[in-house]
Amino acid sequence: MVFDYAVIGGGIVGTSIFNKIIRKGKSCVLIERELDLSTGSTKANSGLIHAGFDAKTGSLKARFNVRGNDLVEDLAKQLKIPFKRTGAVVVGNDIEKLNALYERGINNGVKDLKIVSTEELRMLVPNLSEDIKYGLYAKTAGLISPYMFAIALAEEGVKNGGVVKLDFNINKFTFSDGIFTMCGEDDEVACKKVVNCAGAGFNEVSKLLNVEEFPIKFRRGEYIVIDKSDFVKLSVFPLPTALGKGILATPTIDGNILLGPTAEDIDDYDTETTNNGIDKILSYIKSTFKNVPLNKNIRQFSGIRVSVGDDFIVKKSDKNENVVLIAGINSPGLTSAPAIAEYVVEELFCEKNKDINLIPRDSYFQGDSGRIVCRCEKIGENEIIRALNSPVPCYTVDAVKRRVRAGMGRCQGGQCMIEVCKLIAKRYGLKLEDVKKESKNSFVMFNGGTYEN
Repeated sequence: MVFDYAVIGGGIVGTSIFNKIIRKGKSCVLIERELDLSTGSTKANSGLIHAGFDAKTGSLKARFNVRGNDLVEDLAKQLKIPFKRTGAVVVGNDIEKLNALYERGINNGVKDLKIVSTEELRMLVPNLSEDIKYGLYAKTAGLISPYMFAIALAEEGVKNGGVVKLDFNINKFTFSDGIFTMCGEDDEVACKKVVNCAGAGFNEVSKLLNVEEFPIKFRRGEYIVIDKSDFVKLSVFPLPTALGKGILATPTIDGNILLGPTAEDIDDYDTETTNNGIDKILSYIKSTFKNVPLNKNIRQFSGIRVSVGDDFIVKKSDKNENVVLIAGINSPGLTSAPAIAEYVVEELFCEKNKDINLIPRDSYFQGDSGRIVCRCEKIGENEIIRALNSPVPCYTVDAVKRRVRAGMGRCQGGQCMIEVCKLIAKRYGLKLEDVKKESKNSFVMFNGGTYEN
């Protein structure tokens, strides 16, 4: 089979484009080199749907952020995933900078923006330090699970005829008579048009395609995860800097609190967490808030943001018009993804026909949870089994975690991981010691079943 389109990269941008192509009634294959979708930047960000006041007016970031914010609510309903408009507030004492952000937001087309102070600010953020006087309140900001968003987009696409190929590491491209053929270790795919949105692996794919490469830079952001709390009920930002939106305190769609991220330019794709990074988070949070529930700290993690200059790159290749290049998608990439997909499919590929009605994906949560496996998150065996039998294969412990949150609670899998491993082994006919946590060599069991932290 020759697909109409191939999308390379299984993060939120790739899955959004894949889903949009299927909605146009075209054939498409989504290629991901890892064992699951959303294993890169998509799984390790704040999960915020930004309002759009921060991006420079006239930039692609501003355009796609505001449009994406408009699109995401209806899309989440169609996909049967949680989304909530909780709002966001930028706090500080520099009223001139806050007013400048307000004006930028208005110019970008952001709705429901206002400057707040004193009593109104304290109503929004009761735990804010008394020293902070002003805030810019953006009512349209919201929360979503970034990895569940990406997975749901792909699952709906597969249910309606799309194909997802995981663990497909492209090692060769050929282009002949208008057809691309991409080869992996033991498989190959043919298509008419290609979208390269491979994130950190963008240049590797572009080199194989013989199209443009860009100078990609990596910026690491570290986070602290707080167990479920009402410490903050909306996202609270400092005034932004050249390095990004700054260290924030935000609820997640699932009720946890995230503190972070830091912003450190690094040479390689390295997701370690550091004492220095955690100390930076704690220093800022303690100076900005009171009653910080640090005794509920359950995890630290880091994510990598990729950049190519100051804006997104979303364009057709100058070397091959059948290739679309998408690079440098950092914040607000999650919010922008539906709008990037709309632009790529409708404007760059000229698929302007009306979206077709798709068969909806099934929720993992259908009321009959069965035996409880994850006590912290109250996730049942039936919910995990439905995830293991969903349209996109779910081979690893972390793949299960991203779909149903088994292992994301207070004990971080200490009680349920072995039970999840058993269900994965049963589903795929594996030995228990062959079950992986995330990547190809991340085995959970060693030496006849000894658990390794």
